[in-house]
Amino acid sequence: MIFSSHLKANLRCVAVNVYVACNLRDKKTLWEELSNIKATSQDVVWCLCGDFNATRSQSERKGSTGREDHASEIKGFNSFIDDNIFLDIPIVGKKYTWFNSNGLAKSRLDRVLVTEEWMKKWPMCKQYVQRREVSDHCAIVVKSMEKRLVT
Repeated sequence: MIFSSHLKANLRCVAVNVYVACNLRDKKTLWEELSNIKATSQDVVWCLCGDFNATRSQSERKGSTGREDHASEIKGFNSFIDDNIFLDIPIVGKKYTWFNSNGLAKSRLDRVLVTEEWMKKWPMCKQYVQRREVSDHCAIVVKSMEKRLVT
């Protein structure tokens, strides 16, 4: 986790590179720890990005066998996002960010979550899913295209 200042925007920012193991217990622990840290640092804008190893809906998972705790995972992940008022910024490109080796199973496990304050500062922010090259995950690039009015 990086606490930093964005000099051009004159903002204090928190950037978190997320990776969590596949088991639900570890996911819940991470969500709780991040929630506690966020609750004590209200004067900063937040950006969480990486491999959450969780989906927000059944439609974000295709071709994998159903797990008993999947419904609980979806509910818990959505609660974490909603309780902390994170926004899942628009995604451009591929719908899925993880593919198994034969390409039959795929999921959207990787994403970028930001606070409302982040979106107020960079309203055109989007996450662009890149080609899968080295890993079984696709890289994500965050871009904010500022529209400037020419007068």
